[in-house]
Amino acid sequence: MRVGVRRATVLCGVLVGLAPAAEAQSKKKPVVPAAQKTGACASAAHRQFDFWLGDWEVANPQGAPAGTNRVERILEGCALQEHWEASDGSKGTSLSSYDAVTRRWRQTFVDDTGQVLVLEGEFKDGKMVLQGEKTMGRQKSALQRISWQLVADKVRQRWDISQDDGKTWSVLFEGVYTRKKAP
Repeated sequence: MRVGVRRATVLCGVLVGLAPAAEAQSKKKPVVPAAQKTGACASAAHRQFDFWLGDWEVANPQGAPAGTNRVERILEGCALQEHWEASDGSKGTSLSSYDAVTRRWRQTFVDDTGQVLVLEGEFKDGKMVLQGEKTMGRQKSALQRISWQLVADKVRQRWDISQDDGKTWSVLFEGVYTRKKAP
């Protein structure tokens, strides 16, 4: 009989101790899978650049390797982060996000030499086109324009530069992104 009372007392103590934890657990928000999330960054405009998500091999238009790139969604889908590594070993990263107030996309790219490029633009006619101004050493500023476009199952990127306020443009880089094969 004493053993039974002792077990019941211990069990009641455990249950009393668990009650506050159970109450706190019931007040927590349910976990919602990423595919079902709604909120500040769930609009169609926030998904316009999703075609760039993935792990990529990047080559120039002639097929020579240019590097690799991994682009992932971060911050509850509010931004894309790029991790670039060129064939020569240089690296860079960018953060891209849609500003619902201005209805514009912004990207900040930084590389391992400390170069920073800030771009702004929009998704239009099937292309993401971002543009910004960058000081080119001792030269005056130059406009930089980068466009990304999904073509079949690849992404084409073209980076143009203008040193005459956009009157003429020349290609700085052109890349074809092909998804990496799973190992």
